[in-house]
Amino acid sequence: MTGDGATDRAGVERIEQLPRSDWTDQDLLTKDEARERLVEEIGRTRARLEEVQARTGDPAQRDAELTLLARRLNAMESVRDEYNDYLDGK
Repeated sequence: MTGDGATDRAGVERIEQLPRSDWTDQDLLTKDEARERLVEEIGRTRARLEEVQARTGDPAQRDAELTLLARRLNAMESVRDEYNDYLDGK
């Protein structure tokens, strides 16, 4: 350790590596978490879509936003379904 409390390179403790890779477990946790976040975002996008549908104003702007939101929602639902299939072991 140096005088200011920091550890110098020679004082770094070596970490022993696992004998096998644990990436499989990490991937499953990551995909499960990603799916959960995606489901939350789908809910927010649906709520926004409903807000825009109820809105009055410039029809061209409203239709453009509805189109973008619908495409986004469709894409997210497709990815969510892929996660569901993967996590269900299909």
